[in-house]
Amino acid sequence: MTNPHIRLLLLLAALALLSGCAKMTLAWADLKPAGPAATPPVLDAFAGDAAINTPSDWEARKPLIQEALEAEVYGAFPDASSTRVLDKRVLNESAFGGRGVLEEWTLSATAIFGDRAVVTKLFPGHDGFLLELVLPAQASEPVPIILMETFCPSWEVIPDPAVSRPADAREMGGGPLGGVMTYVFGRYICTPPFEMILERGYGVAVLYPNAVPDQRSEGLAELRRLSAGYEDDETRWGAVAAWGWLFSRAIDALETDPRIDSERIATWGHSRYGKAALVAAAWDSRVAAVVAHQSGTGGASLNRDKKGESVGDITGGYPHWFAKSYAAAAGEEEEMSTDQHLLLALIAPRPVLLGNARRDVWSDPNGAFRAAMGADPVYELLGSDGLSQPRLDDWRPDSEIAFWLRPGTHGVVKEDWPAFLEFLDAQLKN
Repeated sequence: MTNPHIRLLLLLAALALLSGCAKMTLAWADLKPAGPAATPPVLDAFAGDAAINTPSDWEARKPLIQEALEAEVYGAFPDASSTRVLDKRVLNESAFGGRGVLEEWTLSATAIFGDRAVVTKLFPGHDGFLLELVLPAQASEPVPIILMETFCPSWEVIPDPAVSRPADAREMGGGPLGGVMTYVFGRYICTPPFEMILERGYGVAVLYPNAVPDQRSEGLAELRRLSAGYEDDETRWGAVAAWGWLFSRAIDALETDPRIDSERIATWGHSRYGKAALVAAAWDSRVAAVVAHQSGTGGASLNRDKKGESVGDITGGYPHWFAKSYAAAAGEEEEMSTDQHLLLALIAPRPVLLGNARRDVWSDPNGAFRAAMGADPVYELLGSDGLSQPRLDDWRPDSEIAFWLRPGTHGVVKEDWPAFLEFLDAQLKN
């Protein structure tokens, strides 16, 4: 087969990999919010609970919202969890031109449903999963951490030969496919600008969430294994919830290291992992800030009155991402008791950046902005300014709900990371 044919096949494979959240379109997102307000109103009576008037009322409301989102969208989280650090290795004391120290941690996470405890798997025959950690060299005080889940395996994300690479690495992703993904979805879809991040004083923790495979049959099988002891198949957790859970298990380990400021750990994710970054923060109060870039359906964008990807589209293409109950709601979204503004409200008053692109209508930037508007009353109730911009393109990184809209389509491009760091500087350094 000729090289052009190989390149074409790799291009088609990359498009297929991200097509669930990245269908190309010539449409443009509106710059002003358009469509009905998010329902139910976030401070109104909910699930038998009276209307919210005080911050303490809201704290009492949060478990009800979590239960409803688990039942209708994400599936049930474990009853309890635990994390062990199995190993820590220094891979490179002078990584990225001497700017950083590269380490590799092996973690083991246990999910407990009922009386059954199940441990994550890394590679065949091994328990646990890998966390790659890059810390600024010679930092004089504990550093904030950007904790990210990535599409590409860690040996592609971090260009250092010391990073662990299993024997079946080609089957697990990376290689030429990683290069094609970078061409199609932007220069930072696989590898973030480590030098830029380190120079701004942040550490980076990279989690390739292959402990829950992102394939239909393999993913569903592993989700069933990890939730052994949970009987209701309709509300069994999906991969998005499990990936969010993995964020929290990484935080368990990171907060034990004195070099890391455990009160300044931000979750970062693009597309499906943007959904997981939001879920992690909504269920784990230790997350200090969130960067959820183009998280779309099942993430920041409303289920009702939406453009682009529908509930039926996403659950049909990716049945392992959510609870079966979410798929059952396709076409009947008006009957749901929840919508995605409630997910954002659970994060309040902590800062969240919702990243979008104007031609990425499949991810529904307008629906994400209306969800931010719907969550804003909780931020204000808790003493935060929340969403302060009136339009999608009025970038305000110092707002607790910051909405980033750039030109272009789905991906992580050169304009994105300077905006992400501007937001994190405003929220975590001041």
